[in-house]
Amino acid sequence: MKIFGKLLLRNKIVEAGMLIEDGLIKEISKKIAGKKYRGIVMPAGIDVHVHLRDFDESQKETIRNGTLAALNGGICLVVDQPNTKPFIDSEEMYLKRVRYAEKFLSVDYSLNLGVTRRNADKINLIAEKIKEIGFNPAIGEVFLHHENIEYQIDIEVVETLRHFTTIHAECPEFVESNRIPNFRYRKREAEIKAVERLASKKLYFCHVSTSEALDIINKNSSYAEVTPHHLLLSEKDYERLGSLVNVNPPLRRKEDQEYLFNEFQKADVVASDHAPHTIEEKIAGASGFPGVETLYPILMGQVFLGRLNIFQVMERISDNPARIFGFCRYGLIEVNNYANLAIFDLSRMERLKSDKLHCFANWTPFEGFPVVFPHTVILRGEVVKDGKEMVEMMGKVYKRDEV
Repeated sequence: MKIFGKLLLRNKIVEAGMLIEDGLIKEISKKIAGKKYRGIVMPAGIDVHVHLRDFDESQKETIRNGTLAALNGGICLVVDQPNTKPFIDSEEMYLKRVRYAEKFLSVDYSLNLGVTRRNADKINLIAEKIKEIGFNPAIGEVFLHHENIEYQIDIEVVETLRHFTTIHAECPEFVESNRIPNFRYRKREAEIKAVERLASKKLYFCHVSTSEALDIINKNSSYAEVTPHHLLLSEKDYERLGSLVNVNPPLRRKEDQEYLFNEFQKADVVASDHAPHTIEEKIAGASGFPGVETLYPILMGQVFLGRLNIFQVMERISDNPARIFGFCRYGLIEVNNYANLAIFDLSRMERLKSDKLHCFANWTPFEGFPVVFPHTVILRGEVVKDGKEMVEMMGKVYKRDEV
């Protein structure tokens, strides 16, 4: 397979051709002629923070539907979180989940391992056994605060974890409740104090939402993840979102939102924290926004507006996630990497409409926002999206020994 177009490489855009064989990029050269694509050929995204639900919560989302949504948005690999029902807290449950998932995948898939008060004393050994099989789990996201006390982990336990760990950083003493709107009851200090305590440990902090936390992480050896909703939404959106506003950590004050957006380069990764609920659950106060399908298109909408740098977006949605999480052959467009590509035509900017999305949630906090969806997606050398047509079930579970 040969394609030609404007290729976004590490630090430049080059009009060139690409030779693809056995799913890999074999050569990049201006001398290669192939099918010409309109727009910018970018690395497909990696969303390292999704909650695909399924199992006992299939009314909220399924792995099949969630990965199809990811494909439509230009994502080639998702990292599923372990706080499913039942919880992924053992080698047996881990293997059950990935064996179930591999039947339904439209994009590639990795699964993290959950730590609870029940398994904290043996979590390092469980992670080692899973890695020996070839899987690539991080531990987490670890909850420092959780409504279910069994899933709430003390900071002292976090300090004993020997494997790459992702943290939901909210100290419980600063969380009063999760009533609507929860930004009034889950204080900024919850995140700031947790990050102050742990940032020197080289951890991965999920969904950073405050300016202070971002700066603390940036000055230490840890990693900072940001989400589109903390970059673009704030407490002021309560007027628009009403009872759907809750998300953990909450939307923050306008000053935090503007700081995170303006200092986008300080973040290491941008991820969706895709956390779908039914509308009835949201109205009752459930926390979480759907987002895996809109992650890349929302960011490219900001590129269209001239508000984000396209190279910084690529680094945080593709290059850095692959490097930080250890996904071999993913990330940059370069020889010997997988041909995982998302092709965006910036002249096709549109306004986001929830009725065009694939998620079960059937709503988005970004209704009406400018977005650019990829018109073509290539997964390991196979065209899996061509206009409105998509090919399902082409994904696989990531294993190091199969790379």
